[in-house]
Amino acid sequence: MKSTSFITESLLQRCRREQANQLKRSRQSFDPTSLDDRKELSLLVEEAIREGENYTSIVHGHRDIGLTERDLQDLIGPENSIRERIDRFQQI
Repeated sequence: MKSTSFITESLLQRCRREQANQLKRSRQSFDPTSLDDRKELSLLVEEAIREGENYTSIVHGHRDIGLTERDLQDLIGPENSIRERIDRFQQI
C-alpha cells in the first residue's frame, strides 16, 4: 500500500499548536477555527482510511512533515474509532 502526501505541514502544525493550547486553557472562550482545523484533519484521514490506508501508511506518506501515529491518535483519536465510524455510516 502506497500512501501519497495529503496532510499539509501547516495543518499538522496548527493542530499540534491547538492541542497544546487546549492543555493550557481551561476557562478561555471557544475558538471555532481550531475545531475546523482538527475536523479537516479528521476528514482527510477518514477518507484515506476508506481508500485502504491505515495510520502507519499515512504516517509513512508524511514523514517529511514529521507526522507520527501518536499525533493522529492525540489529534483525532484511535484508528479503530475512525474505522467504527466509517462502518456505522456505511450501514445507514
